[in-house]
Amino acid sequence: MKKLFLPISLIAILVLFSGKLQGAVYTDSLPKDSVAKDTSYWKKGTELGLNAALSGTSPNWSAGAANNLSGNVFLNGLRNYKKEKNSWDNVLKINIGAISSRQLDNFGISYRSTRKNIDNLFFDSKYGHAFSKPKWLSLYAGLNFQTQLLNGFAYSKDSIGREIRSQTTSFMSSGMIVPAVGFEAKPVDWAYARIGVGAIKITTFLNQKLYGIRGEKKIAGVDSGKLFHSELGFQLQAGIAKDLGKQKQYNFKLNYLGFAPYNFSESHSPLDSRVDVNFVAKVGKYINFNYTLISVFDKDLAKPGVNAWQNSWIVGLGFLYKI
Repeated sequence: MKKLFLPISLIAILVLFSGKLQGAVYTDSLPKDSVAKDTSYWKKGTELGLNAALSGTSPNWSAGAANNLSGNVFLNGLRNYKKEKNSWDNVLKINIGAISSRQLDNFGISYRSTRKNIDNLFFDSKYGHAFSKPKWLSLYAGLNFQTQLLNGFAYSKDSIGREIRSQTTSFMSSGMIVPAVGFEAKPVDWAYARIGVGAIKITTFLNQKLYGIRGEKKIAGVDSGKLFHSELGFQLQAGIAKDLGKQKQYNFKLNYLGFAPYNFSESHSPLDSRVDVNFVAKVGKYINFNYTLISVFDKDLAKPGVNAWQNSWIVGLGFLYKI
């Protein structure tokens, strides 16, 4: 219960503060003779995108290849509030993609194999209160959450060479929740760095059936029969988001998120890390070139002897609509 006290308290603070901010919009910031909302303290943005690609060869292509159809849809949203010394930043990222390819079994009969190639949900919320001097330094309380939305599978072949699959993951299995308090430095609008001196990494694995399917007693650091595993430690975050070009036709984003347990020298996974890279080049009003990379390092997620770095990336030309 003591380990749960801090995350519950942080969530309560964020909820209460959100209500206070909403109240400020309707009361303190409004003229007495006006009913119009003052939204000048808010910065909002939403991006909805769709990328698709198709490649193919004839059946007798000597180099060996397969017909592929791939696509992904993504949603990026931000809702940031800043008034005097107080700030409240919220970021939501959803990216789901799949690839479908033509395969041949042992008898030369073709069939299609469809797998997801990217699936990620990420949410980060942070309340900050700036110091008088230096103004770019603040105290913060934050919460971030990440998981996948769809079921994940491991693939193999049956006796006739056709693909079969076995479920390995699902929503919140695994998932990660990290509440933290600490300090944030934001010397410019497009860059920041945070160090959470008090953080709890809560790793969840809710789907107990997967332990039997995978034949494992511990997955992602969570023992069979339990729903989560928690660690106390430090949280590290840094990021930049910058528009480039004379007409701001390019946008580059880089974010790092890390967690180091207090006993990192004795930990199996001393520094869990996640790196997000996104580059967008505007081609037309609604057409963009988009590159997204999600790279994760967590030894609890990797089997012994397997590289703990996991990468998922998407590159393509597609539709992008901004609100």
